[in-house]
Amino acid sequence: MLFSTLFRRCLSVSIYTAATILVLAGIAEADETSQAQTGTPVNEAPSKQPQAPPVVSETAAPSPSGMYYRIDANSYAYYEKPKAYSFLVNTPLNIVDWLKDSFQQKNALTIAGIAVATAGLIAVDQDLYNGARDIGHTLHISGDSAMGRVSPGSPIQYPKDVGTALYYLGDGMIPITITLGMFSYGMFTSDVRSLQTSSQLAEGLLSVAVVVQTIKRTTGRETPGEATQSGGTWRPFPSFSKYGSSTPKYDAFPSGHLATSMMTITVLADNYPEYTLIRPVGYTLMGLLSFQMMNNGVHWASDYPLAIAIGYGLGKVASSHGRKVVATGDVPEKATKRPLISDITMLPVPTNNGAALVVLGKF
Repeated sequence: MLFSTLFRRCLSVSIYTAATILVLAGIAEADETSQAQTGTPVNEAPSKQPQAPPVVSETAAPSPSGMYYRIDANSYAYYEKPKAYSFLVNTPLNIVDWLKDSFQQKNALTIAGIAVATAGLIAVDQDLYNGARDIGHTLHISGDSAMGRVSPGSPIQYPKDVGTALYYLGDGMIPITITLGMFSYGMFTSDVRSLQTSSQLAEGLLSVAVVVQTIKRTTGRETPGEATQSGGTWRPFPSFSKYGSSTPKYDAFPSGHLATSMMTITVLADNYPEYTLIRPVGYTLMGLLSFQMMNNGVHWASDYPLAIAIGYGLGKVASSHGRKVVATGDVPEKATKRPLISDITMLPVPTNNGAALVVLGKF
């Protein structure tokens, strides 16, 4: 009976969060479908084809400036090789393009949905927070956000229980590690898609940090753990000294953890559509993170819809930089090249002393 009551108290936050994600994902799917039908590159304004199309194979083909990658049966994605400083140059452009794309008439319904979801959750924030804390207590999930350390004062941290493990899902080191991993793999294997993805992730991380911190310092909302009244107090435009000395009193809205997670998932899913589990697995982990940030008093439920929208929007813009999707038919026939060895077949052949394996290939 107790668990049933607690479940009902927290059900609305799950519905609001899931609905926001589904609306954003649905709009993206519709946009990509319409662009594919008209032959417009996904996430890109119409532009000219590269002057000298690189050679194309089934997966990737090198060129002086980039590579084509087959992403499905009907299209390729062309990736430019990013410069070392591309993510720095693209960060302000990323924010400007996101603002331009967001505040258009076609997005009016989405903006209204985010506003309604946020307002609705503000009205029940305290109940949802109490419910999350009760569920955490019932399931013995701690509300502690302090990580364990290898030794006192060591910068190396690790989750010490289920609660800190769930909270660690939103730690900035995870997307940073993914970014560095993509960059290292791209450098080691000369994989341009991996290099461009790492550059997009880097600019996305910087863009999210700038946008989220600007809104946090504008709204000045208390976190649940520091709340002086039900739902927390809003103290707009705190001074830099107050914000720095008492950050939890001002930095609840919106959630930087959730915005960063959404941006990372969006960039990875856009660049690697063949890995269909990126979004469902990522969204599931975001749901667990959302619960834990309420359980440990870091965020209110109403801090989430705008954070999800920010991460999604900045991620979509970032994933369009240095990447252009074109139909297979738009790749010149003369640019298509079969691999040096293809159609490999291995056949077992009996011999006097046993058996041998013969490898046949088409050259």
